[in-house]
Amino acid sequence: MRHKPYSANNQQGAVLVVALIILLMVSVLGLSAMRASIFSSKVSTGIQADTMTFDAAESAVAMSLNKLRGFNDSQLAAAVLNGQSMETCLLSDGTLKETACGDTDKMDSRELLRAGSYMVHRKNRCRMVAGSDVEVYRDYVIDVLGESDMQSYGIENNHLQEALKVGLDCIEI
Repeated sequence: MRHKPYSANNQQGAVLVVALIILLMVSVLGLSAMRASIFSSKVSTGIQADTMTFDAAESAVAMSLNKLRGFNDSQLAAAVLNGQSMETCLLSDGTLKETACGDTDKMDSRELLRAGSYMVHRKNRCRMVAGSDVEVYRDYVIDVLGESDMQSYGIENNHLQEALKVGLDCIEI
């Protein structure tokens, strides 16, 4: 029996085809991983932007509640009672401007966020003061709406909270 010696001419390129198929599969897996990574990055950026606008609206509400807490009866009447409303804008230096936010008013140093609030007492919205036996004292129910937006991402957040401020002439009809 004669043995045929091994020769390079007998190869049909099977190893090359298998290697190319494996390379193609690894490339597809790599592209898939890159797409998933880019998608995850976009999602996390969106969540971060939404959290920032949420915090901005909450900051505007907190600053407005602090301002409201410091009002005496005449300041309260001028600001939000008798059909009046008050708008504020939170500025980057941490102060409140007592007007609505304009296009250039931003609350952060990167000038991404705009945040403000709107306070109003609707007529005859009063509650008894908790623990009070005298019906003359009532709490004014004041709605404080915090608004914020991040125009670069098209995200807006609104938060409504009720504030109670004691008053003598708040009569529920």
